[in-house]
Amino acid sequence: MPGPFARVLTGRVTALLTAFLAVGAMVSYAPATAAPPGQGSTPATAELAAGYTLVENDYRADAGLGTCLRTFSGSNAVEVGDCTAQGGPTDYTSMRQWQAVDQGNGYVLVQNKYRADAGLGNCLRTFSGSSAVEVGECTGQGGATDYTSMRLWQAVDQGNGYVQLRNKYRADAQLGNCLRTFNGSNVPQVGDCTAQGGATDYGSMRGWSADAFLAGWPVRPVTGQKRVLLMATHWNDTTPVDPAPVEQAVLGTGYPSLRSYVTEVSDGKLNLTGDVLTGVDLGARPATCVSADIRASARAAALARGVNPDAYDYLFIDISRHAGCSFEGLASMPGNWIISNGVGHKTWMWTHEFGHNLGFQHSDTLRACPVSGTVTRVNASCTVAGGDDPTDTMGGGGMHLYPVDYRQFAGWTPDAQVVRPTSSGTYPLGVLGVSGTQEFRVPRGDGGYLSLEYRRATPPYDDYLSTDPLVNGVIVRIVTAGGTVHNRLVDATPGTATTDDAPLAAGMTLADEVANAAVKVCSVGASGADLRISVGGTTPPAC
Repeated sequence: MPGPFARVLTGRVTALLTAFLAVGAMVSYAPATAAPPGQGSTPATAELAAGYTLVENDYRADAGLGTCLRTFSGSNAVEVGDCTAQGGPTDYTSMRQWQAVDQGNGYVLVQNKYRADAGLGNCLRTFSGSSAVEVGECTGQGGATDYTSMRLWQAVDQGNGYVQLRNKYRADAQLGNCLRTFNGSNVPQVGDCTAQGGATDYGSMRGWSADAFLAGWPVRPVTGQKRVLLMATHWNDTTPVDPAPVEQAVLGTGYPSLRSYVTEVSDGKLNLTGDVLTGVDLGARPATCVSADIRASARAAALARGVNPDAYDYLFIDISRHAGCSFEGLASMPGNWIISNGVGHKTWMWTHEFGHNLGFQHSDTLRACPVSGTVTRVNASCTVAGGDDPTDTMGGGGMHLYPVDYRQFAGWTPDAQVVRPTSSGTYPLGVLGVSGTQEFRVPRGDGGYLSLEYRRATPPYDDYLSTDPLVNGVIVRIVTAGGTVHNRLVDATPGTATTDDAPLAAGMTLADEVANAAVKVCSVGASGADLRISVGGTTPPAC
């Protein structure tokens, strides 16, 4: 199946994404008949194995009941029970130990140590015809009843030390998909993610300790030296364009070029080099624009010249302008190829399309949020519009440098500089790409985060005037990340018709009713922004 791709349309940016469901086959599980190696006399006080942790339920802790998700020696069952094992032939500490294994697509496998040690299927899974959960093989067999997605879980941060564990299969099937407990049973199931309250159904029944799932942020690192094969091509009915501007726009060492842009935005962690093939004749102009055909023709032409595209990390192709191509640029996402529709001299097109290669989706904007005095409220009254983020090349920001969440996702900004506030207080935010904390992310409880970033003018790419509102306030976005990352700019100054003043200015407050959190900007300056952030309430501390 072809990979997903994204494009820049003339006059309007849109995204094309191809989704797929991984499938695999039903298996039968043999019960454990002997203790795993080294577990025959595991004491009750055994320490957690490296890489594993307990997965504890919030409701059960509040009720003074056994809180730990656990397995058993003679069945595939999963229950919640005591966190301390008794040892002996039937009850091991490792039955309570779990690890989350990132699958690179926003989901994890939840694997049990006891089952892994015993050579048994060790993945927490769901089924097609019931709300039950068990442990079983980590790969599905396909067909009508057994999909890999039954083993895939998304950990959604609730901002209180707990996550909801949402199953992909159940979500795709539009069924209740949250792992939950009950007040009269030790057997967990998957069900609705929203509690009904009362005596029998609490939100805390869906809360699971976050330690196993929130050790870091989703990442898809792209670092080191990468080689590009850049091809300046034409149809046989077209005069070849001057390749020099195309080469400069991509591999030039000075401004502007994709090469110098990437070096700066990655803080030197990613460097592009490569080779250029010029005057490449792709043959007759095709009647329609099919990207796979263009890439096949380019590859064949390169091989005919003794150059193997597979020896490079990326293949960039500039074609003669083709009216049948409805894009300015087209790229795989994530991936390693870009096609330019006769605009290869425009560096902004390459920075945008290379963003798709790195896994960055087109961004959009949250607009028209209600305002009361100095407070902008993010709630259901806001509307979503396309593009219009003047600081994000993925949403109309020209050649301005990638936002901080993209940099972290690509492995350029360390996780330690991206902070998840867990309590209300004072939070100093540094200058993007310069010093200090690079981003605060507040969990929204819906899988997204409220992202806070602060920029100053850092020419040549972030070439703002010192008086520009974009560098005199805190940029607020809603970020979601998994196998790719998506930004939604929050227009924190919705009273104007433009997003050129979107940042949250000094003295202003943004209250996110979804996150039940708020941020107030006390001051901004050359070294950063002084913030007050509330977690678990929409009234921030005073400046």
